[in-house]
Amino acid sequence: MPKIKSLPLTYFGNPILRRKARKVKISEIKKAGFQRLIKQMVLTTRKESGVGLAAPQIGRSIQLAVIEIKKTKIRPQITPLKLTVIINPQIIHYSRVRIHDWEGCLSFPAVRGLVPRNKLIKVKYLNELGKKQTLDLKDFQARVFQHEIDHLNGILFIDRVKDVRTLMTLGEFEQRILRKGLKSK
Repeated sequence: MPKIKSLPLTYFGNPILRRKARKVKISEIKKAGFQRLIKQMVLTTRKESGVGLAAPQIGRSIQLAVIEIKKTKIRPQITPLKLTVIINPQIIHYSRVRIHDWEGCLSFPAVRGLVPRNKLIKVKYLNELGKKQTLDLKDFQARVFQHEIDHLNGILFIDRVKDVRTLMTLGEFEQRILRKGLKSK
């Protein structure tokens, strides 16, 4: 069996990031090539220190994303989430409460912006075995799912930024926002 390798990322400006990805057929999910793609996406996400990756971000216009959330120095308060594969996801409930928080994206490697997202969501999807799943998510987990599902619909986090003056480079974000937040703890 060939070694699993990470995949090259697709960056802002590539038109695939602006397309609605096609739904995945159940018959595709069970194929070895699809299962290999999932493993490659997981490896790529971990290599890039991301929390999620949608298939358009590696040049594939299909409704597939991987999400894995771990606590970090920057976000020690978040609730971790074990590796979750989402296929053909659909948000079936949104809370009215929205929270503004900072987001980045592997397709925008050095950009951060303040994005409003729903605090609570309920999402249904197929897992890596093609089984129907439903999850209730809140806070950072809900934010990550909304971000990745947006990718599958051709929407980027910068489209959700309400005040473009909050957009900044990663260096500025680390200097102005992270250091300030870490000092206050």
